[in-house]
Amino acid sequence: MKLIVAFTFLLFSLAGCATTGSQSPQQAAQSAATLFEQQDFNLIWVPAANNGISGVLASALIGSAGLDSPIVSSIHQMIAPASKVYVRVAISGINSSFTANSAIAALSNTSYMLPKLQLAFIGSNSDAEAVRSAVEAKGGKFLHSTPNGS
Repeated sequence: MKLIVAFTFLLFSLAGCATTGSQSPQQAAQSAATLFEQQDFNLIWVPAANNGISGVLASALIGSAGLDSPIVSSIHQMIAPASKVYVRVAISGINSSFTANSAIAALSNTSYMLPKLQLAFIGSNSDAEAVRSAVEAKGGKFLHSTPNGS
């Protein structure tokens, strides 16, 4: 019986980790508006599995899917013009790791520099540094906020 209780507690803990700090698209848009100082931008909302185990698996696989993934392809299409024209885009979603990996995959599948890209990642601090590295490697400007606005 103790094993069942321990397993149930572990399962709820894992599910809670994936959704901690989650926000709505409207809240993400408000955070992005602050980051972009009320300038025009596009928001990409990344849906994802909302539980720990499937969220971790999806996050691990998104990078290998590349542009075959509809999410990665959509992000890629949104950021691609930043090689020539200014693009402000905010990326957020239900699962911070999945959202970060989707953005990184889109940036990794871009063969040219994006000097006119301003990308705001609204997700956890633990995922932000990897997204920052990918954005800055393409010559873009990185902005960040956590789901609670810090």
